[in-house]
Amino acid sequence: MKKVIALFVFGSLFLAGCPKHEIIPAPTPKVALESHFIGTINGTQVELTQNVDGYYLDATKVKVILPSPTPSKANYFADMKSSQNLVSIRVGLGSVMFDASASGGDPSLSVFNNFFTSNTTSPPLVYAASADGGFEVVYRDGSGNVWTSDPAQSPQNFTFTNIVQESDGTGDYSKFTCTFNCNVYRNTVDQSGNPITLQLPIQNAVLKGWFKR
Repeated sequence: MKKVIALFVFGSLFLAGCPKHEIIPAPTPKVALESHFIGTINGTQVELTQNVDGYYLDATKVKVILPSPTPSKANYFADMKSSQNLVSIRVGLGSVMFDASASGGDPSLSVFNNFFTSNTTSPPLVYAASADGGFEVVYRDGSGNVWTSDPAQSPQNFTFTNIVQESDGTGDYSKFTCTFNCNVYRNTVDQSGNPITLQLPIQNAVLKGWFKR
């Protein structure tokens, strides 16, 4: 009887001393998001870099939801801005047409991906107000004045390259590099109170960023 008890105690101690194997889950894929802007604005080179002086890219969208079968639409924006500085640059591209009742209020992933692939590699789109059916540039200067591209003015151009579409647990992304040249405008008044429109040229601008579905 004593031998049995001793064997039981030894076995219990042996089992208690066995290490438990920890199950480590596979790493969750995460999209690498990097943003940067460089360009000449009104003759001065401007460079904005992610994580420098508070700069980051804010990806947003504006949707117009209409009852089916009328298509709804979404315009997408990538805004290089800072929590510490007023200067910012934003580009927008739209419009993604979709059936809101069939896709839960947002374009499906395939519609989102196809829009940015087809409309940025061979763009039929031109400059448009609020990026509604085209491309828009908005610049905010160091005094907080907002300057916007005008689709009625020229010369102006834009090109998207390096389009990469990826997804992770935070969302679906269309990453890109966008180059553009245009003038931006703002309305104000002169010293006599008469309304005038001021103009700034943006040249050789390159924005690396992304749109988010």
